[in-house]
Amino acid sequence: MRTFKENWKTKVLVFALLIGLPLQMCTPGGGDDCNCGPITGKYFDINGMELKNYKKVGENSLRIMLPNEAVSYGDYAGLTVDYSVDFISQRQSRWPSLSFIPSAYACSCIFDGESGSKFEKLSNLTVITLNDFDEAHRANDTINDLIIVKGIYFEEDAYLQAYLENDTTNIRVPAIQLLVDRKPTLNENYKVKIKVELSTGEVYEKVSETIKLQ
Repeated sequence: MRTFKENWKTKVLVFALLIGLPLQMCTPGGGDDCNCGPITGKYFDINGMELKNYKKVGENSLRIMLPNEAVSYGDYAGLTVDYSVDFISQRQSRWPSLSFIPSAYACSCIFDGESGSKFEKLSNLTVITLNDFDEAHRANDTINDLIIVKGIYFEEDAYLQAYLENDTTNIRVPAIQLLVDRKPTLNENYKVKIKVELSTGEVYEKVSETIKLQ
């Protein structure tokens, strides 16, 4: 079992997340696929998940928050559902891509899980607050109406319900970033339970660490 690596180039993040892979240059006969490393499989299969809160520490930097750490709402980067995955479907042969650059060939490396989940779609995702959040959302209430899913690639952010209605394809990356759209008014301790339901019938639940959202 392998977990989604933080420095993986598609990681929605996290939080610019998922910027794609640059082309690499190689010369004719210059090695195996431009010295691309071996991969286990181009697809992934989800078998669990972890939850991580992130905060901004610079204009373009984030870090994982510690339990009970305080953060202003403006510096809170959201909660990431980080799927644990197995990689499946063995490496396939690669064909060189075309290049208009003289004396060189453009090529790109295939990496583990680049084609997304082979079988799984996201059927439902539920966020439950474990503390009183505001007058309309008390402890153990669902707060899906407050949750924004951060867009990946060139997608726009979307509220969770709209995201679930519109996203009907197989899961493309093994993480999803969730941001609550306001700070709590009744209790600064922000702690949630996440329930993920997949099209395969798999259900995963996890409780986040408590942070202080101010």
